[in-house]
Amino acid sequence: MDRGASVSVVSELGAAANEPCHLFELHLDDQVVRTTDAYRNIAWDGNTYIGAGGLLAFDGIEESAALQVSTARIQLTGVLQDTIALLLTHTYIDRRVVIYTAFLSGSGVVVDPVALFDGRADSPIIEEDPESGKCTVTLAAAQHWIDFERRPGRHTNDAEQQIWFSGDKGFEFVSSLNKQIKWGAA
Repeated sequence: MDRGASVSVVSELGAAANEPCHLFELHLDDQVVRTTDAYRNIAWDGNTYIGAGGLLAFDGIEESAALQVSTARIQLTGVLQDTIALLLTHTYIDRRVVIYTAFLSGSGVVVDPVALFDGRADSPIIEEDPESGKCTVTLAAAQHWIDFERRPGRHTNDAEQQIWFSGDKGFEFVSSLNKQIKWGAA
């Protein structure tokens, strides 16, 4: 699918040899975590993407002509303690996740990245293996259309009332009310 690829990207695709990479962004409250699957740091658009090489991978992105929500799984292996601390101390659910596909020119300059995925983060899973000393963080993300049919706001039921006002009995018997209320003249 054409995503508005520039002439430079099209020429890189047609080249006999090219160097593709992916740029990942996780937007948190006060900062943006940027990393790449290239084997060195990449500078683009005034930002530095930390090179993770083969330690960074993603899967699950599919294109379809049908109207459907796509999801992605981003996996970072051999994670440093500061990365884990970052995930544990920030609100990461519903934060923006962007994956770009890019090519590096012969001089290492990023050639017009194209957005491959733009969605929201959900439920990172942190797995530690004490025997090997490895740690893997897997972050699931879905397009922003994932909650298209979700009803916003609060509901007038006892269960939700207890979430916000524990012990309040105001909605305890609402489900048993089944009256037809007629407004205006008979």
